[in-house]
Amino acid sequence: MKTRYKLALATASIALGFGVIQAKPAQAATFSGPINIYAAASLTDTLRQVETLYQQSNPDVTFMNTFGGSIGLANQIIMGTNPNPVDIFFSVSQAPLDNLQAANKLIPETRQDILNNTLAIITPINSTISISSVQDLLPLNKVAIGNPATVPAGVFAQQLFANSGISGQIQPNLVLGTDVRDVLSLVSNNTVDAGIVYTTDALTALDKVKIAYTPPINLYSPIVYGSAVLRQTQNPDAARDFNSFLRSPQALGVFQVSGFTPIPEPMTTGGSIAVGIVGLMMKRKVTVKAKAKAKVAVD
Repeated sequence: MKTRYKLALATASIALGFGVIQAKPAQAATFSGPINIYAAASLTDTLRQVETLYQQSNPDVTFMNTFGGSIGLANQIIMGTNPNPVDIFFSVSQAPLDNLQAANKLIPETRQDILNNTLAIITPINSTISISSVQDLLPLNKVAIGNPATVPAGVFAQQLFANSGISGQIQPNLVLGTDVRDVLSLVSNNTVDAGIVYTTDALTALDKVKIAYTPPINLYSPIVYGSAVLRQTQNPDAARDFNSFLRSPQALGVFQVSGFTPIPEPMTTGGSIAVGIVGLMMKRKVTVKAKAKAKVAVD
């Protein structure tokens, strides 16, 4: 067993030695100037933390952020109504990025998927309303969601209603927010009975709202966050570098602490084989240990 395990590690080392997977060396602080980012409102807190982290090695880079509904922000770029050139677009939902790409606004090779999220049904912290299904929203007077015309969270919420069979009945009770943070505010201020936001948004305000119910993820499309550098960028080198940094272990760690789920970066064939071999042998080793413990376990 030890011989086979050492052989597996050696095989993986060979694959890694060929440069299939290489750790990126730390980069000197060579970038400077402003980076203008249009980003989903649900990224408000975490993106700023990631930017601060980036500035530790690039102190001459400054950031200007515009947060809002991703669909609305993308429409501004497509129509050319954004007041300043945008360097990076960091969106929730694939549709806004697809629309920008179709309008030839993106540098295609910079587009990347970064994070996943989930929906949460929230109520005010002092609410006595019990919600154990999406259908339990029907008796409520006011339910807040993002405006589906400009806010992907609202689109996901409408999918949730349709797949739960309540789409027609609940429409008269809906209050439309400008983005998920607006919906969060409506709930925390007791303006509405309940609201639908991303789980990460709910986690930022657990002193004012509570997660009443987490709907099954098969009732709405996967919630994917992605970014890309725009052709209109005025600082392309810094924009490309920070866009890459969004997928770095440091940045993903910040997002993960906030409740996002990082999307694994696609690996090359050789890298997959190397990691797969080690993973398989480690799994076997754990299984052997588990069986040994089972023999002496006491019921």
